[in-house]
Amino acid sequence: MGRVLTTIVIWSAFAFMTVMALTMPTGAVANADGDTILSITAILAAAASISTTAIWVSGREERPSGRAQSFAKAKRRDRNRAERLIEKLDDDDIYDLEALLLAREDEARRHIRHS
Repeated sequence: MGRVLTTIVIWSAFAFMTVMALTMPTGAVANADGDTILSITAILAAAASISTTAIWVSGREERPSGRAQSFAKAKRRDRNRAERLIEKLDDDDIYDLEALLLAREDEARRHIRHS
C-alpha cells in the first residue's frame, strides 16, 4: 500500500508541476518555444519514472520471503519469551543464571584449547 501511495504522490507532483509551469503567465517557460516546453516536460516525466521505478524495485528487494519472514517472527517471539522469563527472575535466580553461563563459557574455552 505504501508503494502505491508513494507512486500516486510522485505522479501527482509531476502533473502539478507540469500544469503550473505551462499555465503561468510569467516565469521561465512563459516565453519558451514548443521544443523547450517538450524538453522540460520530458525531463520531469523521466524524473517521475525513475523515482517510481526506484520505489517499486527497492520495495521488492526489502521484502523478505515467506520462509525468512516466518523465521524472523519466530526468532523475535523467542527473544521476547526469554526477556519475559528473565524479568520474572529474582536477584538470586539472576546470579545463579549468570554463574551457570560463565561456567559454561569457561568450559567451552577449555574444550577449544584442548582440541
